[in-house]
Amino acid sequence: MSMDKWLDDDETKENKRRRNEIYSSLSIEEKKDLKQQKARDLVKKDKITNSLDESKKDFLTKVLEFKDWLNNRSYIKGDIERIQTWVENLYFMIDANKNFNNKARFKTGEDNLNNSYKSIPLKFLDEKTRIALNKKLKGTKKTNSDNYYLRKLKIIVKEKLKDAEYYNILRDILES
Repeated sequence: MSMDKWLDDDETKENKRRRNEIYSSLSIEEKKDLKQQKARDLVKKDKITNSLDESKKDFLTKVLEFKDWLNNRSYIKGDIERIQTWVENLYFMIDANKNFNNKARFKTGEDNLNNSYKSIPLKFLDEKTRIALNKKLKGTKKTNSDNYYLRKLKIIVKEKLKDAEYYNILRDILES
């Protein structure tokens, strides 16, 4: 593994230098406006994540209630049935959340993606790239290796799409 990927290249250094020059040339009022605008953007992002995190907060409060109840117990052996009920309820909450997320994903057209992905011949992609794509489609946890192969595939797809544009131009010329 080389250290070059950790060092900035000339283009990045040039962008940083230009950004710093532009920022230093701004007036104090303009700098304040930029800071306020950035704060507004952060607040907007926070509002979006808050609406998504409500179910997670509910689940976390249930877990914390269970933890508090369990910590207050001095003799747990007599409460095994109650503990079992708590754990089953928490498990059902997790399971229901996963099922809801899966149904929401398939409703948005990922079912079509799965079907069209299955139509791709096996020899078209190498094994590791296919594994990474399967994990992405199923929503399972990806490893760093999977992320690498997905990035690599993304670059290849961009190049091929660029080539496809040129071939379309050539086809139009030949058909005219």
